[in-house]
Amino acid sequence: KRNKLASTLSGGMKRRMNVILAIVHDPEIVVFDEPEAGLDPQSRIMVREFIQETAREKTVIFTTHNMDEAERVAERVAIIDSGRLLKLDTPENLKKSIGKGDILELRLQGPADRIEGAMKILSGKGLEVKMDAQEFHIRSMDLIGKIHDIYKVLEQENITITEMKMRENSLEDVFIHLTGRRLRQ
Repeated sequence: KRNKLASTLSGGMKRRMNVILAIVHDPEIVVFDEPEAGLDPQSRIMVREFIQETAREKTVIFTTHNMDEAERVAERVAIIDSGRLLKLDTPENLKKSIGKGDILELRLQGPADRIEGAMKILSGKGLEVKMDAQEFHIRSMDLIGKIHDIYKVLEQENITITEMKMRENSLEDVFIHLTGRRLRQ
């Protein structure tokens, strides 16, 4: 692509060119702004590995709204909202800061009063239960061992599980916990 004008390159090629332009003068501190945005999976992996290699020799700062990207690349993550630094720590410590245990995400179908009653029963069993629109989040240590009891309570209340997934805390959970769910301008 040596003889091509930058304006004729694809979006992915322009993004890769931006990465190269950030380091061409061998700076001590390199700043990448959304380096993986608009890239195909192969290019994202290549850019991510390049950033990690660069970080072995230089200070690297990169911005992203993609929490998965931050968790894969960064040793330390700063959560910033409206220009204010809210937290700065390792991804693992940030995730631990909002609660321990796994999270069971459920979408349920049934009468609202029965669902609310079931959630109260589960809270009474020492589970941390949060309702968010159509989703219910249940957090607990040893959650796998408690799924049978959760299912039993829902079955007794004639509530149908339409979707269920279990996961660990994520950086997105941390971001939402610190900044809230309201949309930004």
